[in-house]
Amino acid sequence: MASSLILVDRGTFALTDTTEVGNADLGLMRRMAAGERQALTSFYERHGGVALAYARRMLDDADDAEEAVQDAFVSVWRRAASFRAESASPRTWLLTIVRNRCIDELRRRRGEPLHSLDDMQPAAIENELWPEIWKRHCADAVRVALDRLPAEQRQVIDLGFFGGYSHSQIADRLSIPLGTIKKRMRSGLKSLRLVLDEQFARSA
Repeated sequence: MASSLILVDRGTFALTDTTEVGNADLGLMRRMAAGERQALTSFYERHGGVALAYARRMLDDADDAEEAVQDAFVSVWRRAASFRAESASPRTWLLTIVRNRCIDELRRRRGEPLHSLDDMQPAAIENELWPEIWKRHCADAVRVALDRLPAEQRQVIDLGFFGGYSHSQIADRLSIPLGTIKKRMRSGLKSLRLVLDEQFARSA
């Protein structure tokens, strides 16, 4: 039986059956695909909080974050029939769409061309560590863990996942070789996951 730690109250964690949670989400996706609006409401109640925390961390603006999350849930509703369970969990798919919306907003602020990412398949981001880190742990815990990373790793994670910059843009911005940026990003995400696992183990 698959399980993971989830936040029950601030500072309190419990073990939950992630298989059961995943099956419930899949059921909601099927109901949304069939046009059942109550399923969207239920899906929002389950994942709206973590989605909003994610968007606020990226955009640093409550109104823009709420708009990004609202757009993401509308997209989930409209595209529920195209969801592929073999590619990603419903929550990872949602967070991918939220991140895409936030990146579009960050690009708009910087005056960069917008590129629609709605057609990105969940598998493109499912293989990365970040969605797994974010969906398993509360936003406050992630921020605390980030502060424990080496400055060079924290910097590229901030720019990449919260600033919406590509690896190439980060390399140009910091005047650092692309290969170094990729190495720091990967090492930083792995370290972040280890820090969170240790943090949650102590809280259990």
